[in-house]
Amino acid sequence: GRRFRFKSAERVADEFEYMIKMGFKEIHVWDDNFVTNIKRAKEICNLLIKRKNKMPWCLACGIRVDCVDEEFLQKAKQAGCYSVYFGVEAGNAELLKSVDKGINLKQITTAFKLAKKSGLETLGFFMFGLPGETEETMQETIDFAKKLDPDYAKVTILVPFPSTIIYEEMDKKGLIKTKDWSKYNFHTASRVYNHENLSWDTLEKYYSSFYKQFFFRPSYIGKRIFKGIFNGRIF
Repeated sequence: GRRFRFKSAERVADEFEYMIKMGFKEIHVWDDNFVTNIKRAKEICNLLIKRKNKMPWCLACGIRVDCVDEEFLQKAKQAGCYSVYFGVEAGNAELLKSVDKGINLKQITTAFKLAKKSGLETLGFFMFGLPGETEETMQETIDFAKKLDPDYAKVTILVPFPSTIIYEEMDKKGLIKTKDWSKYNFHTASRVYNHENLSWDTLEKYYSSFYKQFFFRPSYIGKRIFKGIFNGRIF
């Protein structure tokens, strides 16, 4: 279901200090639900600020755009966070509704704007192959990614994991091709199902096109070169 247990803010801050003592140089927080309880998320940041945390960290999972606010993002920046990853999935409102994502395009746009305003790097996670997907909606997602203009973007082709609603619906429709679970891998187009509208060749074509259209934009290349010179990374 949607219930989960989380560590206290004090426990998280203690673990940061422990990692510093162990000699680690950076922390990637892999927690999709980090901002679900925004009060706790802000408490973590407050403790890190109070303890003068020196460890750079990022929210390396697709946190929810409808849970963040400007106060949290500014606190996260002050506490040592340098990058936030947002789960966008699609640039089409109907597709977002089809998977009960519970967010809209305006909320997505606002979250990216606030993160950039707070001085944080941004990364957007996108997905192809959702129920109802077409070539037109995939291009809409590509265009939306370019409009959001995050520092980085990543797209994956849907993998319907067992026990999810999408998997159950596909199985009922006879779209699941194999139940060899070793083939159900993240970020791997393993062709374990047939999409209702699209061939795998088409899905893979737009998967490749996403990266070409997003990263090969002259404006993006120019921005990355400028940032690379400014922060010294290019050298």
